[in-house]
Amino acid sequence: MTPDDETQERLRALELLRFAFPDYRIVYGGGRWAAAAAGNPPQVWFAETPASLCGQLFMAQVRNGGTVVPFHEIHESTSHGVR
Repeated sequence: MTPDDETQERLRALELLRFAFPDYRIVYGGGRWAAAAAGNPPQVWFAETPASLCGQLFMAQVRNGGTVVPFHEIHESTSHGVR
């Protein structure tokens, strides 16, 4: 995988995570993924991979009674140029 491929994959993962979990501020930097939820103090999650962050946010939604956007909706909206 080339550096450009890795960058594109990372951007796509960021896009999918933000779409699936719109209640969280999700960022990538310094080789780590992070997400923060509103609150005082805010809840914050850190992960080495987007898959790990996805799992953490999914479990946060399960514990807090939240929802997750179905992935087919992500595919449909991004395939039509909506971002």
